Parts: sequence; structure tokens; C-alpha cells
Amino acid sequence: MLQYQLVYYSQAKYPFNEQQLIELLTKANQFNRTQDITGCMIYGDGKFVQLLEGEESRVKALYKRIERDNRHHSLVVLLEMSVNQKLFPSWGMAFKFSANKLPEAEGFNDSSQWIYSEFNAEASPGKEALFNFAVRQGLMQSQVLPY
Repeated sequence: MLQYQLVYYSQAKYPFNEQQLIELLTKANQFNRTQDITGCMIYGDGKFVQLLEGEESRVKALYKRIERDNRHHSLVVLLEMSVNQKLFPSWGMAFKFSANKLPEAEGFNDSSQWIYSEFNAEASPGKEALFNFAVRQGLMQSQVLPY
């Protein structure tokens, strides 16, 4: 079954501290699991970039909810596409702090594990859009060569 991927960027209305990020990710992870949505989020310097994936109507419905969230603004969709399989089939939400600090919360995976183990071996437009944008915006240091 085809999967749908959406990558977006947004600007936080206020700086998030670690506890606020853990709360945000915990709620997102719980909701995403009920909808069979997976993904990866990068946060740094007041900016978010996130890849969401799953059944198209569910991902689009989630994105509409995200658009209404008053914790951020200036949302821009970077990529929308259908793919044969998910990039994060077992991750409710991967997460990466730009400062290499990760929340100590059960159920979150460090996206750097994914970068090292999968990006170089199996690049895709979704991965490239997510991480190249994050590198260009200074949300994280390049751990792979941007295209």
C-alpha cells in the first residue's frame, strides 16, 4: 500500500524548553500511534521541521490540526509525495535537538541513529528534504553531506 509523506517547516511562537518538547512529543506520539502515522521532528533555534508519513487522508488531517496549533506559525510545506514504504515504520516520532541533547522520554528514538544507519545507504526525497533543510537552517550540524 502506498504511503504518503509530508515535510513541513514552522517557526515557534516562543522558545521551547526540554520539558515542553517532551510534553509535545508525548502527545504527538500517542496520537500518531492511534492513526498509524510515523515521522521525525527536528527542533532548534525556535524552528521545527517535521516529516509525517502514513495513509494520505490521515496525514493531511493531522497537518490541518498542526496548522491550527497556536504554538507555531509560518508553516511551509517543503515536500508532499507518495512512497512505497515508510521511512520510520516502527517510530511513533523520532526526534532530534539541534544541540544534540535528547529528551529522556520513553518511546522516542534519536534520529541520529537513523542518519548514520540509513541515510547514506538508502537516501530518499523525504529524508533529503528533512535533513538538508535542517542543515541549511542551522537546526543541526551536517552529519551527512547535503545535496
